[in-house]
Amino acid sequence: MADDQSPSLAQALTLFLSDRKAKSSRDGHQELTRFIQWCGRDRTVDRLTPSEVASYSESGLWGSNSATQLKLVKSFLTYLKDKGHVEMSLAPSLRASKSKKGAHRVHFKSSQEQAELSQEGYDNLQARLEILKGERVKIVGDIQRAMADKDFRENAPLDAAKERQGMIESGIKELESILSNAVVSSPTSDSNEKRVRLGASVTLRDLANGKKTAYTVVNSREANPTTGKISSASPVGKALLDKLPGEEVEIAVPKGTLRYVIETIDG
Repeated sequence: MADDQSPSLAQALTLFLSDRKAKSSRDGHQELTRFIQWCGRDRTVDRLTPSEVASYSESGLWGSNSATQLKLVKSFLTYLKDKGHVEMSLAPSLRASKSKKGAHRVHFKSSQEQAELSQEGYDNLQARLEILKGERVKIVGDIQRAMADKDFRENAPLDAAKERQGMIESGIKELESILSNAVVSSPTSDSNEKRVRLGASVTLRDLANGKKTAYTVVNSREANPTTGKISSASPVGKALLDKLPGEEVEIAVPKGTLRYVIETIDG
């Protein structure tokens, strides 16, 4: 089980580094710092999701020497599980994507559709965009240094730098598209019309056995079932949206139909 009072990622990083007896490399520290910034320094550890870890793996921020640069990050994720801060191991989600020479992989699906996000989700994506823009500047220098080698036939550093540049530019384009079309959800202030909206925390009571369950309805990009965050596009999320306290909802599952009553709506 994850700790009831989970530390922030920044606090967990401090504890991790202080617990390590052997000094790690400067590059490793930089990679850890970049990972924490990507996920959000102030976010609690128990809210970190496998999809976010995988997204970082695919971002291209780690450059060409992935095995070395991601090693310490993977150790950090293993440390979080060993200390009981997370319920499942996140380290397996950290996999450097393999790319083909001469081709730029696109790791984000292009989309012009409007995305409704919570304020936290919007801020996290904005922070990731700023990190990618910073990496965009660095990669230009890497390419210039690689081009100083006049033998372009066997210039692996140049190929790797260009590959990384393609992934970074792809990520920037996608995040800018999402943010420019995003709508930040804001709960209604009218207590008489407190409907289930994106970002709302909902307590349900099972009409069959009286068991209560709490969920927070979020955009699919923020969903994390292990912490009770369900996508608004999921069967449960769809059934709850726009409902009022006291209303009954029916959710179709493979084994039949579940019936709940909405007890409370917060946020």
